[in-house]
Amino acid sequence: MDAALWVAVIALAAVFVPSGAVHAFKGKKGTLAAGQEWAEDFEDKHVRLIGAAEIVGSLAVLVFPMVSFIPWIVPVAAAGLMVIGGGAAFIHIRRGDPLANVTVPALLMVIALIVFVGRIGEFSFGGN
Repeated sequence: MDAALWVAVIALAAVFVPSGAVHAFKGKKGTLAAGQEWAEDFEDKHVRLIGAAEIVGSLAVLVFPMVSFIPWIVPVAAAGLMVIGGGAAFIHIRRGDPLANVTVPALLMVIALIVFVGRIGEFSFGGN
């Protein structure tokens, strides 16, 4: 199960880091240029903040356990990624976007939920 949780964490980071980099570093303009119309509903500073949260959350669930630093941060970061994924799915539903635009963030939310539950349970890094 621990290996499955690591695969889930790597999948989250593989999606959230590049996506977050576009949002954080290119802002609203770059996000819109990348074809992500949801950014129309937000100010530039909010798009950048979402991107920063994606990067920080995904790096926290991936890097902190590798260096044995603040073990409780992993479920907290996973919970944050759940909020980001769920919020993104909600925004796409509210906008009336195609189902494909809703599916990916909803799936990311479920993967983050699995990491959250797994890392507060038997496979936590807190030394159960």
